[in-house]
Amino acid sequence: MNKNEGIKLKTLFIDLNDRSSDNIISHSMAEIKSSGFTDINLEVKTSIEQEAVKLQVDIDLFTRIKEVQDLPDWVIVKLIMADGKLKGNSFKERVSNG
Repeated sequence: MNKNEGIKLKTLFIDLNDRSSDNIISHSMAEIKSSGFTDINLEVKTSIEQEAVKLQVDIDLFTRIKEVQDLPDWVIVKLIMADGKLKGNSFKERVSNG
């Protein structure tokens, strides 16, 4: 299945810490297959809060930037993670001479 050809038909929210989720997944896959579908596209998503904690992002800094800049959450996390990455790598010279 081509990613561009996909149509969203169903969404499942699964808690991987809950063992009863196994039954939900199994039942849903059987239901999808019995409906005649042969291919599915599985996307794994998480909340920005979980990612911020996992990446050890300063939550206070994240909140302040969000309040002032009104940027999407993922942009703020990438901005914080990039802190100091360009320092000392000749980025300014490469950009200004290009």
